[in-house]
Amino acid sequence: MPRSTHANRHQTGDDFWLGSPAAHWLCAVVLAWAAVCPVAQAQATLRYGGDAAFAPFESLNARGQAEGFQIELMQAVGRELGVEVDVSLQGWPATVEAFKAGRVDVIAMVETAERRAYARFLKGHAAPAFAVYLPVDRPAPRALQDLQGSRIAVLDHEPMRESLSKWLSGIQGPFITQPDALSALKAVELGLADMALLPRAYADPVMASGDVLGLVAGLNNLRLQTYSLAVVRDNDALHQRLQVALDRLEANGTLPALRDRWLNDEPASAEQLAMERDLEQQRHWIWRIAVGGSLLLVLAAYALRQRGRAVATERARRTEAEGSLRRSEELLDRTFQRNPEPMLVVDHHSGVVQDANPAVATLLGLPEGEVVGQPLRALAHHIGMDNLKSMARAIDLDGMLDALPVTVTRADSQQRACLVSADKMRVGDLTIVLCIVRDVTERMAQDPVFRQGYLALQAMNEQARIDAPDTQPPSDGGEERVREFTRALAHDLRAPLLAIQGFMGLMRERLEQGHTDEALEYSEQVDKATRRMNSMIDALCKLAQIDQEVLRRQDINMRTLAEDTWALVRGGETDRNIEIRFDPLPHALGNPDLVAQVWQNLLHNAWKYTARVPVAHIRVDSFQEDRRTWYRVTDNGAGFDMAHARHLFQPFRRMHSTSQFEGSGIGLSMVQRIVHHHGGEVRVRSQRGVGTVAEFTLDPAA
Repeated sequence: MPRSTHANRHQTGDDFWLGSPAAHWLCAVVLAWAAVCPVAQAQATLRYGGDAAFAPFESLNARGQAEGFQIELMQAVGRELGVEVDVSLQGWPATVEAFKAGRVDVIAMVETAERRAYARFLKGHAAPAFAVYLPVDRPAPRALQDLQGSRIAVLDHEPMRESLSKWLSGIQGPFITQPDALSALKAVELGLADMALLPRAYADPVMASGDVLGLVAGLNNLRLQTYSLAVVRDNDALHQRLQVALDRLEANGTLPALRDRWLNDEPASAEQLAMERDLEQQRHWIWRIAVGGSLLLVLAAYALRQRGRAVATERARRTEAEGSLRRSEELLDRTFQRNPEPMLVVDHHSGVVQDANPAVATLLGLPEGEVVGQPLRALAHHIGMDNLKSMARAIDLDGMLDALPVTVTRADSQQRACLVSADKMRVGDLTIVLCIVRDVTERMAQDPVFRQGYLALQAMNEQARIDAPDTQPPSDGGEERVREFTRALAHDLRAPLLAIQGFMGLMRERLEQGHTDEALEYSEQVDKATRRMNSMIDALCKLAQIDQEVLRRQDINMRTLAEDTWALVRGGETDRNIEIRFDPLPHALGNPDLVAQVWQNLLHNAWKYTARVPVAHIRVDSFQEDRRTWYRVTDNGAGFDMAHARHLFQPFRRMHSTSQFEGSGIGLSMVQRIVHHHGGEVRVRSQRGVGTVAEFTLDPAA
């Protein structure tokens, strides 16, 4: 009985424990953990999708394994977050589709307006390298400004379109869009484009493959875009975790080390790869010669072949030179003979009219034969002897004449109000004067402001105006409009036209003598003069269109905009010793694209005019004056004489010759127009051999 009672008592205790609340609680915990484990396991894997052919960022190697900067970065991120990273690389369109469908958690790409509609971007952590690819015989550009006027092949996708709009808006290509890097490089190889601006990740493999020949890379380290990680728009938690991990990797040096390892290593140059291919082909060729036959027969065949090629090349070069001559003659006919503005070429020594376009005879009401070959004084009863003496005196003293108001009397006694500009120059052994006359009679009748400016010019004392210091930009009054337009027109046509005319004569002479090499050199000079004319005309058009653009003010981070612009101005040039300092800059209100062009012109001037000093010092800062914020760029460059400061903001008027510093002479005019369009001001002061200070404000005067 006692044993039975003890057994029953023990069994009753077990039942009591199994039925207790603590047992139920423990079972619930175990079941919950079993249910949560798969979810926790799923969340411990981060799915990354990328491009299978975007080295050195990410690509599949020969064994089909993922490698590159982005792959190692994601592995480091996974270690920071304590998760596994599952990498999937495939074609880029397929990766984007997988990301949109939720099969990929994270991708890396350039941030654009279209992509922000479906992705949320982290801070940029790297920048893909761009390069300019051009023929081996073409001079390599040193900065983005050197791309002006060239036909540039680019990729036809949204990141490139945004880069062109933001950073290359001041460069008139034209830009030729292509679907892929191979098509863009082929366009350059076939002469359909002058150069290609492409990401190196796409273009360098094509160059290395040998699919395109005769091209080299320049400006190798352009940074036009920023590479960022992105998650789907509503995944705020993952966005925050990834950003914290990236910040830690940046702080502890892991991210900079990865950049240095993957993004700063220069791949084998295209020239080296081409040489290796050529050497391999040469080995095969020598082997075939040794096996194939007699050395004498091979040498004879080779000599005959080379001779045939030389003859064909000479014939092609002569045809090219003759075609260039024809095009130059057509250009001269269009720009001089058919120009609606009267233009004369006068021998400076004898005063005889060497050439005149038909518009001169039309203005004077005379037959064309009564102008060319006649001394200029024979036209005194049309122009006035006093005016002729004033023109001659100005040419002798200054070498030029700028917008002189003259009343021209036609043969029928009708009087016309005109503006005369002239410039003295050397062409070969001759000293000539190019005169351009603009009839403004109808303009004066229609525009009271213009008429007031013309009358003010008539009454102006020229010597007093030359001696008076003027460091401020010209006013926008009628007087300055007349002078600026005439000056721009004169400079637009003066030097290029006479260069074309002179080189055409030399081309004819060399072709008649059979010297096609020299004729081709002269044809290149004609081509340069033609490009110069087109560039200046485009610049005038762009300058005139700035005031027409509707001003939409936005908040602008001026420090970031100035630093980004400097990176583009300097481009891949690293051989100069430049020390630049960016002070904190207040935000501004304005049009970001137009203000970016202001920074681009001022910083490019500082970069250009410090090229000849041992150590260039450039500073970007700001200050307050009369409740307005002024932004300032200071350099220790060549500087200029302030006695000529009145010409600073006039189109095509430069403080240095083209042989010293290249440039179009339109940059400061564009800066002035943009700043005035915002209601602000711009001013410049300088000292030769000391440096220059350029200041501008976007705030209207109080």
